[in-house]
Amino acid sequence: MKIGIVGAGVAGMTAAHRLVKAGHEVEIFEASSYAGGLAAGFPVAGTTMEKYYHHIFTSDTCIRGLVDELGIRESLHWLTSQMGFTYKGKLYPFGTPLQLLKFTPLPLLDRIRFGLQALYLGKVNDWKKYEAVTGYEWMKKHSGEALLRIIWEPLLKGKFGRFYDKVAMAWLWARIHTRASSRKGTQEKLGYFKGGFEVFHQALADSIQKAGVKIHFKQPITRVLTANGKLKGLEVGGKELNFDRVIFAAATPIFLKTCPELPPDYVKRLTQLDFLGAQCLILVMKQKFSDMYWINIADADIPILALIEHTNFAPLDWYQGKHLMYVGNYLPQDHKYFKMKKEEIFSELLPHLKKINPAFEESWLEEYFLFQDLYAQPVVPLHYSGLKPGYETPIENVFLANMALVYPEDRGTNFAVDVGNKVAHLIDPDILIPNFNE
Repeated sequence: MKIGIVGAGVAGMTAAHRLVKAGHEVEIFEASSYAGGLAAGFPVAGTTMEKYYHHIFTSDTCIRGLVDELGIRESLHWLTSQMGFTYKGKLYPFGTPLQLLKFTPLPLLDRIRFGLQALYLGKVNDWKKYEAVTGYEWMKKHSGEALLRIIWEPLLKGKFGRFYDKVAMAWLWARIHTRASSRKGTQEKLGYFKGGFEVFHQALADSIQKAGVKIHFKQPITRVLTANGKLKGLEVGGKELNFDRVIFAAATPIFLKTCPELPPDYVKRLTQLDFLGAQCLILVMKQKFSDMYWINIADADIPILALIEHTNFAPLDWYQGKHLMYVGNYLPQDHKYFKMKKEEIFSELLPHLKKINPAFEESWLEEYFLFQDLYAQPVVPLHYSGLKPGYETPIENVFLANMALVYPEDRGTNFAVDVGNKVAHLIDPDILIPNFNE
C-alpha cells in the first residue's frame, strides 16, 4: 500500500517504522523543519535539550522496546529524580516517604493519608470507575480539607486553570499510577538520553529513511482529499497526491480544519475537547537555582506551574557545566503570555522566582529561550471514553493517531510510540509489535 502520514512526531514516525518494515511505501509530511513534534530539541550548552521537559518512566515499555530496536539502549540513562513542593514561598523536598513525613504544612495524619492514597491509586488498575467523577470532587471527598487546599487544588489549578474542577479523575489516576509503577523502593528512577531525546528522534528518522521512507519537511498539507466518504489523497503545496491510506498524526484541531468532508456529528464530538497551550521559558544559568529536579508550585500568587531544573537530574558535565532550568506553564490559548516577548515574560516572572529563591539574580543568567505550543494539553472531561475518537475516522482509509487517543494516560513519548504501533497494526494486521524485555 502507498501510505501518507501527516506529522513527523513520535507517533507518525513509529507508524512509518512499522509499515515500511512490512513492505509498504510510506511518505511523511511535516509542517516544521524538524522531527520529534512536542518532544523535539534545540541546541544549547554544546548539546541538545527538549523545548518542553521530557523523561521516561521505567514502566514505559513501548518506547523502551523501540529504543532497543534502534540499537540505542546505551544512550538511555536511568537517573534519580528529586521532587520539591512550594508552600507559602518555602521550598520543601517532597519525593520520598521520609520527606513526606517531614512536610509540616500538612498535619501528620494528612501526610500519612496522602502516602496511603498514592499507594492505593498506584495499585488500582480499573480506571473506568474514575470517569464519572472529577479529580477535584474525588479528592475533596477522599482527601480531606487540608490535603485538598494545600496539595490537590493548587496542582489542579496550576495545570488546568479555569478547567481545574472539570477534569476527570481518570486523568489524575493515570498520572499517579504511572509514577507509582516507575518507583523501585523509595527512590524514583527516570530515563533520559545523553544528548537529549534528539538522539531517539534522529535514530528513528535515520532508520525509516534508510528503509525508504520519505520525510518532507516544511511541507504542511492543505487538505485531506476525499470523495463520497472515501480517501483520495493529500493536497500538498498545490499538488494532489494519491494515497491508499492516510494517518493523521498531527493535532486534532488541524485535522478538523484540513478534512472538510468529516460529518457534523463527528466534528461536534471532537470540538468538545478543549486544549491548553504550553509555554516553557528555559534559563541557562551560571549557578544552580535549587537542589531539586522538579518543583511543583502550590502558591496561588506565583503564576508558574513548575520549575524543572534539568541539570539537577541529568549530569552537569553533559552541558559544559551550565545549569539549565525550565519555567513551565500550561495556559489558556488566549493568555497574555502568548502575545508577549520572552524578555517581557521573564521580567514578569522574575519577582516570583525570587519568592522561591530570594538569592536569585538576573546576573545568574547567560541566556534564555522561549518555546510555546497552543495544542499541548487536552482537557479531559467526564466520560471522555464516549467522546474520544477512534483510530478509524468516518472517512474510509483515513486514520487518526495523536494525543487524543492515549486516554486515560496523559501525553508523552511512550504513549506516542504506542499510538504509532497500534495504528500501523490496524492498517496491516500482519504487523506484530515485539515485546519489550528488560
